[in-house]
Amino acid sequence: MTDKADKEGTYTFSIAQEGEPYLLKTVYESATQRTTTSFSGFDEPLDLRAPKPGEVLGAGG
Repeated sequence: MTDKADKEGTYTFSIAQEGEPYLLKTVYESATQRTTTSFSGFDEPLDLRAPKPGEVLGAGG
């Protein structure tokens, strides 16, 4: 797949062939850069908690 805004780079998406069609990996490649993002842990519970007040950074605005 190509991006109209980035005429040199291409994206490749890897999708699971068996079971649910999960996105497993995304690869971006250009003449100067290669980025790979992998995904895993599908259907596993997430342990999400709000951060403690001291762990929150203000960006100002």
